[in-house]
Amino acid sequence: MATATKKAHAGPSAARAARGGSEPVSLAFRTYQDNGEGYHWEIVDGAGKILAQSGSFASEDDAERAARDVHESARLASFASQAVKQRDAVVA
Repeated sequence: MATATKKAHAGPSAARAARGGSEPVSLAFRTYQDNGEGYHWEIVDGAGKILAQSGSFASEDDAERAARDVHESARLASFASQAVKQRDAVVA
């Protein structure tokens, strides 16, 4: 299980704003198996609230690999505070 500490950005995060503070929010990535034999990852805050969940993976290794990829990529992500007016439809 990988853990991450949220660093301050230019604007306040939703979790930080909800708490009314400016201290970093403790986040954790965890993997689990659902009742249908699929594996998932999720991001939870220090209070155990689920902030994000993945789709289903065929194995625990695949779910953990994906969670680690998201964790590492998030460190490099830029933050843009923009309201999305309309999302493009996803074609499956």
